[in-house]
Amino acid sequence: MAGGSGITYLEDDVTDEQKKQHFRSFDIRFAQHFAQSWRVDFVHANEGHAYNHHRDGFSTHVSYIYVPTDSFRFEIGAGPYMSFNTTVDHSGLELNEKRLGAMSTLSVIYPLSYLSQSAQLRLQLNSYLVPNRPHSNSLLIGLGFDIDNANHQSRPASSAWLNDLSISLVNTKINHGGPTTTIGYSIDMAKHFNHHLALSLAYIDEGGNNGASSRRGFTSQLWKIVPLGSHFEGRIGAGGYLAQDKIEHRSAYDLKGIISFGMNYFPAWHFFHSGYFGLSLSRVMDYQGHQDDADLLRLSIGKRF
Repeated sequence: MAGGSGITYLEDDVTDEQKKQHFRSFDIRFAQHFAQSWRVDFVHANEGHAYNHHRDGFSTHVSYIYVPTDSFRFEIGAGPYMSFNTTVDHSGLELNEKRLGAMSTLSVIYPLSYLSQSAQLRLQLNSYLVPNRPHSNSLLIGLGFDIDNANHQSRPASSAWLNDLSISLVNTKINHGGPTTTIGYSIDMAKHFNHHLALSLAYIDEGGNNGASSRRGFTSQLWKIVPLGSHFEGRIGAGGYLAQDKIEHRSAYDLKGIISFGMNYFPAWHFFHSGYFGLSLSRVMDYQGHQDDADLLRLSIGKRF
């Protein structure tokens, strides 16, 4: 996890102050090695709040690690970046833009052995490129951990067609200015094919009318699971969301997209065997009407069979 600030190179006639990200940039990532010096990173990044742009998104990096000495190491990674931007166009219409670009990261890592054998200080530069839109750079500092997860796989999944069930409290925030936050719920069922891959089916109620949408429906997502030690796992998923929005149409359903990024904690309590608590952020991608994208912050309790 890292935070900091930077510059968004706006093309409009704005001041240097308006180009600043005002120390609201951050980066949350988890990763898995596939070779000694190569890794895949899963990233949720926020580019800060430059003038008339509130852009964040999700990226998958391929990263190379170079270790010249035990005192520090270098990492460089890059990959596709699915960006979401709340902005107002020249006509005054507020938009939720969705664009595919590229993100890259250059990092210097300093082990903090006096704190922990796995702790590290991260100094990193994130660069974001989005076609036909402003590009930006963010300088971040943060804390990370190197985890040997070879012996810590997620809980064994049975051969049953359903082996994961959870319920969630959902905090819904539409990515427009003005609408209120609503509280809903979701029920998720999942099939884990192995320790690292799962497919889920869920029913989500976003909490009713928030002033811009009143949405509920069914989602299906494919998940990548990354063990993070004996008690934690990271997860990122993507899929479709067959939703009914009573403000868009009283009864019709249409297909939207959804991307999720989160973490589960397994407390290993005897009376809660294979149970877990989860925290995740899901981004709803709406392509209808005013494009009412939403952030769904979910607090979950579940059990793996």
